[in-house]
Amino acid sequence: MKIIRTRQRPFLVVIDVILTVLAWVGLLFLLIRGLWPLIETHAGGPRLDHSAFDALGTLQVYLWIALVNAVILISWARYQQRKSRSFAQRRLPAPVVDDDGLSKSFRLNDERLQKLRSPGVMTIHNDQEGDISHVVTHFWPVEPAQLPPPLAPIEHPRVIFLHAEDDDNREPLHR
Repeated sequence: MKIIRTRQRPFLVVIDVILTVLAWVGLLFLLIRGLWPLIETHAGGPRLDHSAFDALGTLQVYLWIALVNAVILISWARYQQRKSRSFAQRRLPAPVVDDDGLSKSFRLNDERLQKLRSPGVMTIHNDQEGDISHVVTHFWPVEPAQLPPPLAPIEHPRVIFLHAEDDDNREPLHR
C-alpha cells in the first residue's frame, strides 16, 4: 500500500503532534491506573484477588473500543478506495469520435468538415444550439497550380563519405 505524504502547514503539524502526545499520555495513564494495583505489593508479594478481574474487565473494554475503531477505519478506507475508483473512471479521456459522429454532433456538412480538417489557425463560430455556424480560416491556402516549380537536382553533387573508426568493411585509403 502506498503512503501519500503531503506537506502540511506548520501550525497543523504542531496541533497534530500535541494531540498525538496527549493521546499517548492518556493511554499510558489509563494502563498504569488499571494495572498498578496488580503490581502493588502487600507484605510478601503482589495480590491477586478481585482487582485482577477488575483489570481484565477494563482491558476487555479497551479491546472492544479498539475493535470498533478498527472496523470504522477499515470501512472508511474501503469507502474512499471505491470512491477514488469511480472518480478515476470519470477522469478517463473522451472516446474517439469519427467523421460521421462529428458531423452528426455539430450538424456539419461535408464542406465545413473538410475546412475543419485543413491545417492552420481558424475561428469557429457557433449558433444558439451549439452547432457550428461557420468557420473562418486565418490563412490562405495555395492551390497546386500556384506553387513554384520544384528545384532542379544538383548536376555534380559532392558527397564526402567518412568511415567509422571501427568499421571493418571499409576500404583502405589510397593517396
